[in-house]
Amino acid sequence: MGKKIIAIGNRIMKDDAVGILIGEELKNDLESLGFEVILGETDVDYCLSFIDKDDFIIILDCTLYGIEPGKITALNIKDNKNFFEKGYSQHQLSLIKLLNSYSMKNVTGYIIGIEGVNVNYGTELSTELLEKFNHIKNQVYNKITYMC
Repeated sequence: MGKKIIAIGNRIMKDDAVGILIGEELKNDLESLGFEVILGETDVDYCLSFIDKDDFIIILDCTLYGIEPGKITALNIKDNKNFFEKGYSQHQLSLIKLLNSYSMKNVTGYIIGIEGVNVNYGTELSTELLEKFNHIKNQVYNKITYMC
């Protein structure tokens, strides 16, 4: 069983890149905890190629729940009934659906969402996320260490 962090998002869609940016910032720390860090961006097939049966994975991505910008949420990937009905992210839907259809039902883990504000064309995070970036990064790290 491997432990993997999969950071997904689109670098040219402002806050949608927050999962990638947090993954990059925490890469060394997470690797020292025994995680393999995959910066998958928007390539779901690339991400899937790293996932093996019985892996424990954590997916990092932007969410748009309409809650406080920068708020961290977590969802168990086994709770996919609600996930498919609500569609928390354009990337996660595809990745979780593929995990289930490729007979990887033994894969366990979580989706850590970072609430975004602005998912539109651009390469900078929103002001709200930029101001909280270090706090968000620390919260994500603490949540990951608590989960494993």
